[in-house]
Amino acid sequence: MSDPSLEGHLHRACGGRYARAVESVTIRVSGMAATVERELFRCGTCGDERCTVEQREAAEQSAVAAIRETHGLLTPKAIRQLRTELGLTHEQLGDLLYGIPRGIVEGWERGRYLQNADADALLRSLTDRDTLERRAAKAGVTLPAVEAAADDAPEQGPNGESRS
Repeated sequence: MSDPSLEGHLHRACGGRYARAVESVTIRVSGMAATVERELFRCGTCGDERCTVEQREAAEQSAVAAIRETHGLLTPKAIRQLRTELGLTHEQLGDLLYGIPRGIVEGWERGRYLQNADADALLRSLTDRDTLERRAAKAGVTLPAVEAAADDAPEQGPNGESRS
């Protein structure tokens, strides 16, 4: 991969040279904002600023991490783990969350999108079985059968009859 650096390049309009600089920027994602440091290149003569795609992406990733931490949002890995533990597809999980498209749920799990605080609270609420079953009934989602824990199974006698 080539170095996209503009360091030392000539600014054709004024004849100045670009140098690395850092600025504070506020980035908004999913209705939330974070102020982060972003690297860019600035002409020493006229002040023209240029930002590479990599610099923009790095700043956005920093903002997403800061927002996730500030608001205590689930990580992409935690969202995937929740969905798989519940035995749901991306589409089913989206349906439980008031019809969020499958692609958005996939984006949350891949870190492409950031869920807002309301969606995060809905995701967390699904860990409660009663809430999950209520949401599934409303959304028309068939939940996978829950395996009974060994401790919950009735004790059986030698002939297979229940002792509870």
